[in-house]
Amino acid sequence: MEFMIDSNLNIVSDLLRWGRERLEKAEIEDSAISAELLMRSLLGLSRAQFILGHDRLVDPKTESEYKALVERRAAREPLQHLIGWVDFYNITLKADRRALIPRPETEILVETVLGMLKGQSSPEILDIGTGSGNIAIAIARSLPGSRLVGLDISPEALQLAEFNATHNGVEDQIKLVRGDILDLPFVRSLEAFDCIVSNPPYVSNLDREILQPEVVDFEPTVALFSGDDPLIFFKTIVINISYILKPGGLLAFEVGMGQARLVAKMMRDNFKNVEIANDLAGIERVVTGIYARPDKQ
Repeated sequence: MEFMIDSNLNIVSDLLRWGRERLEKAEIEDSAISAELLMRSLLGLSRAQFILGHDRLVDPKTESEYKALVERRAAREPLQHLIGWVDFYNITLKADRRALIPRPETEILVETVLGMLKGQSSPEILDIGTGSGNIAIAIARSLPGSRLVGLDISPEALQLAEFNATHNGVEDQIKLVRGDILDLPFVRSLEAFDCIVSNPPYVSNLDREILQPEVVDFEPTVALFSGDDPLIFFKTIVINISYILKPGGLLAFEVGMGQARLVAKMMRDNFKNVEIANDLAGIERVVTGIYARPDKQ
């Protein structure tokens, strides 16, 4: 039900207060942040400009547009979709329903990979499940000599990644490929890389009900859920690693809560220096290892 008001709100500060109260009523946790960012996006203002412009008059059209955006956020549409953009690591990306919204914890994966590739002038990197292209683009911007392949099963996600790569000026470093990493003949058709990085689907179908509506209702299912086995993508990549990773190459995964030690265990037979890194919340989030080709291969 729409939250009605009795009079026009023609000053930024009044309209902002209404937006915050409306979102609080809808139990939106980031109500103050959402109310402000929706307003700033609509008016095209930086935070400094916004702070200085609280007494600015708002025309009826802008007021109506702001109220509509607040109602959509109250209905749990993601803030990033409403704004249209999201900051990630050292880049800005277009965000919409075609791919997962990049999360801050994935920046830990990027930071870890960049640290481990330090000193390599032109590594060849495969990003499995590239989605919006956030990981590949962030790495490309930080390693100008790197060459990346962004792999995804979704043509819509690849379209978004292509836009984002061009927007960030790294389209010449990234090749986008449609394919299914669970398809062994396809995997065998790929070349071997110096590094493989992946933030694959790792949520079991059984966990659907515990996710927020912003995630379940507005983000692509194919990028979220791994079926009945939440580790299927990790298992498949590790089992077929000899086709796609050079000896001495780096494998880096982002994993879900409680998965890190299981993934590390499955890597230890064929990898050395298997390590786990925590995210800023202290959750074991990134698993890395150096591929040591077994003698039998």
